[in-house]
Amino acid sequence: MSRPLYETSNDLSNEHNVALFLQDAWHCKLTKMPIRYHLDYVITKEGDTAVGFCEIKTRNYSMDDITKMGGYLMSIGKWSSAKQLYDCSGLPFFLAVRTLDGIWYSKFTDFKPSSVSVRGRTDRGDWQDIEPCVLLDTSMFKQIYTHTSLRI
Repeated sequence: MSRPLYETSNDLSNEHNVALFLQDAWHCKLTKMPIRYHLDYVITKEGDTAVGFCEIKTRNYSMDDITKMGGYLMSIGKWSSAKQLYDCSGLPFFLAVRTLDGIWYSKFTDFKPSSVSVRGRTDRGDWQDIEPCVLLDTSMFKQIYTHTSLRI
């Protein structure tokens, strides 16, 4: 039996809107990648020249809330996929996070996390939601947009 996909059409719409914002802010194109890559987008400039990979997350917390929780959690599986693409291509990985107070990003070429813990969701009753995660210090993120009026 395959694992259910929890990503909703609303999640995909929010992700797409953040991608459109990033394309404009970074003067690039974000192309959605097939699910087998485990990351959301490849970033291109000047036609079809790849310059990086990007994962986009939307959270119903402020970055301050995430800081108070100890940092931003990312599954080690997704982190490993980002590292594998970096190792194969030499292209950086960007993690973009839309929070209640803005859009933030961090660029990674070093994949040695400061902390690994076992965490996850318990509200869905899915045992696979508890997994090893890297904990990313929120000071690594730069705010690219403060969205008090942005509705994405």
